[in-house]
Amino acid sequence: MMNSANARIGVGLVGASADRGWGGIAHIPALQALDAFQIRAVSTTRMASANATAHRLGADLAFDTHEALVERPEVDLVVVAVKVPEHKQIVSDALAAGKMVYSEWPLARNLSEAEELEGLARERQLRTVAGLQGGLHPPILFLRDLIAQGVIGKPLSTSVRAHVSDDMWVGRYDPPLEYMARAENGATLLSIMLGHGLEPLSRVLGRFENTSAVVANQRGDGIRLSDGSSLPKDAPDEIVVAGVLEGGTVTSLHYSVGRPAGTATAWEIHGTEGSLRVESPSGYIHFTDFTITLRRGDEPVQVLRVPPAYATPDRQLDAPAAGVARLYAQFAADLRDGTTNAPDFTVALDHHRVLDAITRAAETGHRQRLARPQSIL
Repeated sequence: MMNSANARIGVGLVGASADRGWGGIAHIPALQALDAFQIRAVSTTRMASANATAHRLGADLAFDTHEALVERPEVDLVVVAVKVPEHKQIVSDALAAGKMVYSEWPLARNLSEAEELEGLARERQLRTVAGLQGGLHPPILFLRDLIAQGVIGKPLSTSVRAHVSDDMWVGRYDPPLEYMARAENGATLLSIMLGHGLEPLSRVLGRFENTSAVVANQRGDGIRLSDGSSLPKDAPDEIVVAGVLEGGTVTSLHYSVGRPAGTATAWEIHGTEGSLRVESPSGYIHFTDFTITLRRGDEPVQVLRVPPAYATPDRQLDAPAAGVARLYAQFAADLRDGTTNAPDFTVALDHHRVLDAITRAAETGHRQRLARPQSIL
């Protein structure tokens, strides 16, 4: 529960380095830009770095273990911004301590761990946030409303073609990222890149009902950037998914590692009355503004601009931090208003079920139907 003596939400950051990593790039500037939150505690793996980070952030508390942080009464919300294999233990301990939790995406290494964490949060009736900020990106919300308003009629089909070329996806790993070469660690092109893409897709068009897939490691083993040696790798670099969404929309997704000849992401939606095309310079569609083109009947092709009503406050943040700030702001509004618009562990679990179905479809060669508990249908 929140500390009633202070209306601000007291945050404890696990994996808080002020100068590197996703915590430093996105979470810290996002939280500092929002009056609803106050960073009160940090933990890293070394006391020296924890103290240094706390000093730079003006936080009163610093720890070299997450166990000490989650027990502090000053902490209302525990933010887990560490490697995916560490999520399960830290999130479990935070929930056991009665804390609200913001966990970065993916929630866990696999479906069974995600089910356990979602079940624990539900059992303890604790508010949670999953780091799936893409569904709150203003152009995505505009696109969602265009579809809902019937601008292209009933959606019939959609396709996404996306590329990403960072070293870690190509198979060149800095020492802290070598764990990503192994699929069992849950931090792959499938779980991170395609997983993030599932949130905008589901917001705009709905969730998968069934799917078939090809998931392949076409580039073979990776390279350790520390010494140039080979690193055993089974994480995929090519993913092709075909399936049907709720309502019958036929869907294809193709995520690739490498530099595209054109735009990094192209997303088309075809309906009974027209079509929409989204183009983004980033493989992560929620990191940047993008172009939305509408073709309807014999009308001239239009490039649509996102109306000012969808704009969020300009907090002078870079794109990664701006997206995370939107998610934090929505969570604060949910706590204030009693709503549940920020994606939580239940949403994350649903996306983990899709990822698991894609993996099983690729392994078996058989189409998989998504089975969901009645409570979330």
